[in-house]
Amino acid sequence: MWRVIILIAVSVAGVTTKSCVKRRSESTGDEDGHYCVCNATYCDTTPHVFKPRNLERYFLITSNKDGLRFHVSSNIFRNFTPNDFSSGKISVNRRQRYQDIIGFGGALTDSASFNIFSLSKHANNNLMKSYFGPGGIEYSMIRMPMACSDFSWRPYSYLMDNDTSLSNFSLTREDNFYKIPIVKKALRMRNGKIKLLTLPWSPSSWMKTDNTTLNENSLRPEYRRVWADYFVKYLEAYQNNSIEFWALSIQNEPASYLYTPFEIYGLRMTSKAQANFLVNYLSPALKKAGFGHIKILIGEEQRQFFPEWAEVIFQNQKARNETYGIAVHWYYDHLYSPNILDKTKELFPEKYILYTEACTGLLFHNYDKRVVLGSWLRGERYAQNIIETTTHFASSWIDWNIALDLTGGPNWQSNFVDSPIIVNASADEFYKQPMFYVLGHFSKYVPPGSVRISSTLARSEGIDSVAFFTPDNATVLVILNRNEVNKKILIEDFDKGTIKINVTAKSINTIKYW
Repeated sequence: MWRVIILIAVSVAGVTTKSCVKRRSESTGDEDGHYCVCNATYCDTTPHVFKPRNLERYFLITSNKDGLRFHVSSNIFRNFTPNDFSSGKISVNRRQRYQDIIGFGGALTDSASFNIFSLSKHANNNLMKSYFGPGGIEYSMIRMPMACSDFSWRPYSYLMDNDTSLSNFSLTREDNFYKIPIVKKALRMRNGKIKLLTLPWSPSSWMKTDNTTLNENSLRPEYRRVWADYFVKYLEAYQNNSIEFWALSIQNEPASYLYTPFEIYGLRMTSKAQANFLVNYLSPALKKAGFGHIKILIGEEQRQFFPEWAEVIFQNQKARNETYGIAVHWYYDHLYSPNILDKTKELFPEKYILYTEACTGLLFHNYDKRVVLGSWLRGERYAQNIIETTTHFASSWIDWNIALDLTGGPNWQSNFVDSPIIVNASADEFYKQPMFYVLGHFSKYVPPGSVRISSTLARSEGIDSVAFFTPDNATVLVILNRNEVNKKILIEDFDKGTIKINVTAKSINTIKYW
C-alpha cells in the first residue's frame, strides 16, 4: 500500500506535494470520516500556492468529509451577474479592514512532547515537519505550560519545599530532554518565525493556602513576590537555552473552580488579585530582570467571563498600560454569544483578543469517546469557531495539545481529550485528524501580519466565511460548508469581479487570489 501511495503526488505551481494515505474512521454517523496515516517513510504534505502570472486566476484549496485533503484547483474571474447564484453569495471588500492576525498554533505540553519522542527519529521528524516545515501547515505560535499542567505524566514543580530564595530552582527532564529540543527544532524549521507563549498552571503546593495543588486554593499573600520571581527564573532558564518568549499570561483559567465538575490542577486568582499581582509584583520583577519587553496577557478564561474580567483589571490604569492582550478559551463558546468579544474590543480597542486554548473530547462536554479517529464533525467545530471568533476580533487561535496518544493522554488527572495529531507509538505511526487540516486552512494561508477584511454573506444557510488580506498582497477567503449537499457560491470582489465556485458538502475551502 505504501509503495503505491508514494507515487501519488500532485504539482501545484511547480511544487510537488504528497497525498494523504487515508484510513476510514471506525465510528458511525456524524463522526464518520477519514484520517491520514504517516510513518517514518511517508507523510502527506501541504501545498503552497504562488502568485500566478495571470492575476485573473484564483486558487481553491479544499478538504472535505469525503476524503479530500488540501485538494488544489484553479480558475479565473469571470463576469457573472450579482444575481447569478443559487446557493449563496459572499461579497469581499479589501478596503474595509479590521484586526491584525497574530497567528495560529498549538500547545507543546509535556504529554505532547512525550508522544513526539515516542516515535522513531524519522517518524518524529515527519510529525514536526507536518506542523512547522515548509511542506507543513506552518504553525506560527506555540503555547507552553510553565512547569507541568494536567497534561504531564506527573505533577511537579521547579522548586524544593519552602525554597523562598529560589536558590534551588531548576528545570526538569521534561524541559531539558523533551520540550526544549522540540522548540529548538520547530524554530529551525520555521526560521525563527514562531511566537512562544508561556503561563503557569499552579505554584508549588507550599505556596498555596491549604498546601495542595488543586485549583480552589489561592496563593498565599506572603509568597506573591516569590511567585513573581519564579516567572523570572523560568524565563532566564529558557533564555540560557537560547529560547526567548514573546508573551506570557499571569495564570491559566484562574476562575475555573466556579464551574468545573472536578478538581483540576490550577490556582484560583480573582480579577482584582490578578491586577494587583501584575502591577505590584510581576511587572516590576520582569522589568528589573530585563524581560520588560515580554507581552503580558490577562484572562486565559472562557468567553462568559468577559468583558467584566477585563473591566475590573483595567480599572487600574497601570494594569491596563502593562497589558498587551486578553486571552480567551473556547470551551463554553457554544453557550454564549460572540458579541461578548465585540463588546470587549469596543471597551478596550487597543487590546488584542487572543484565543489561546481549544480541544474536543472533553469529559464535561459529554463526549462518549475522548479520541475519535477521523471525526469530521470535530474538525467542523474547529472551523466554525475559528471563523466565528476571527469575525469577532480574535487575532489568534491556538489549539491545545499538538500530539496525544490513542487514549488522549498521557494525563496524570485522567482528563483525556482529542488532538489534531494522534500518535500510535507501538506501530510507529501518527494520524492526522480532520482538525489538523482545518487548522492548516488558516495557519498555512493566513500568515502573521494578515488583516481581516470585510466579507458579507447572503442566502447562506449552513455556510460560514471569513476573509483576510495577507502580507503578500493576496486576498484569502475561507468558506465552511456545514451542509450535507454541495453549494454553488458566487464570490463578489468589489475590485476583482466575480467567480462562481462549487463548495462540496461538508467541506472547508480556502480561496486565494491577487
